[in-house]
Amino acid sequence: MHKIGWVSIIAASGALAACGTPVTEAPDQQPTEAPSSDPARTTDPAAPDQAASTSRPTASEDGRPPLDNSAAQAEAGSCLAELGREKAEELSEQCYAMSPATRPPCNIQNSCERIRAELKRGCNFGDTSDNPDYCSEV
Repeated sequence: MHKIGWVSIIAASGALAACGTPVTEAPDQQPTEAPSSDPARTTDPAAPDQAASTSRPTASEDGRPPLDNSAAQAEAGSCLAELGREKAEELSEQCYAMSPATRPPCNIQNSCERIRAELKRGCNFGDTSDNPDYCSEV
């Protein structure tokens, strides 16, 4: 008899907890798009979306923070120590632009070998037809 009482209390608690859940849209309604204040988006809705691109998203578009190598120190074995700041940052930026990883190993304090391996992986990922020229060099 006690088991039935507990089951009833748990079921009632679950039902009450669900009462506070906000409903975002009715199931029979189609989601609507909020009006945009962007003047570029006020074009003909039948026209193809000009914002869509076949190239990979930039760091700010894909949610990753921008790459910051400014505080990097030239430690033994680092790409910074091997190539110098200018060339190491160029390689690092290419790696970061092409890598599909959420947190790619493109920091100039990593070895150049590690950065190039990630760049190569990124250049070979997905549709490679629109890859930048530097992909053919790795």
